[in-house]
Amino acid sequence: MSTERAQPESLAAITAPSSNILFFRSLLLRRIFYLPRRYVIGAVLAFFLGGSMIIQAASAADWNITQLMHALAQVKSSQASFVETKYIGFLDKPIQSSGNMRFVAPDTLEMHTVKPRDQVMLVQGNVLTMDKYTIKLDDHPELLAFVDSIRGVLTGNTELLETHFMLSLKGKKNSWTLILVPKQNAFAKQIKHITVSGIGHLVRSIEIVKANHDWSFISIRNSSTP
Repeated sequence: MSTERAQPESLAAITAPSSNILFFRSLLLRRIFYLPRRYVIGAVLAFFLGGSMIIQAASAADWNITQLMHALAQVKSSQASFVETKYIGFLDKPIQSSGNMRFVAPDTLEMHTVKPRDQVMLVQGNVLTMDKYTIKLDDHPELLAFVDSIRGVLTGNTELLETHFMLSLKGKKNSWTLILVPKQNAFAKQIKHITVSGIGHLVRSIEIVKANHDWSFISIRNSSTP
């Protein structure tokens, strides 16, 4: 289901009016980091990392971060479906969402959540559009750091990843786990760590653990590279 950023003037022109920027920033951050109904953070992760489902195999002896990042960088586009299960501390039962994703390198993501409600989100370059809102990510450093970090995984950009995360890789080619721990305080207040697991050349799951100990588990299904 995981980033350069020059955008056409027309995209900037449709950005939400300045009087609504603070409202929208609050709304978007709440959707990403707090509200279980939106499922945005898991969907974005699932989508970006879904774009790296098919990767070049490396020998077990060479299976390190450099080799993994090189392999991830080979994929230029992909499609996948995802199922995310969120575990929220104050809820008795987990919440599930599902949908479909499409990625085109270097920076275009289209995410269509089907359940529990229909929603489309587009990240293209430095512009994020969700429902009727459009924002420029440069105006929202925490969101930009998140998106750029996931793009770093998708594009195999170790330098970009290490700007935002401390990285560690465990296991071998046929059973590996990549752990990303945020460096920036603002982001670390929201996300404790992200764990991406794979078997062979496939990404099988993504686990996101929040600072408040809520967490989500994303399974990736039916990935393909056009």
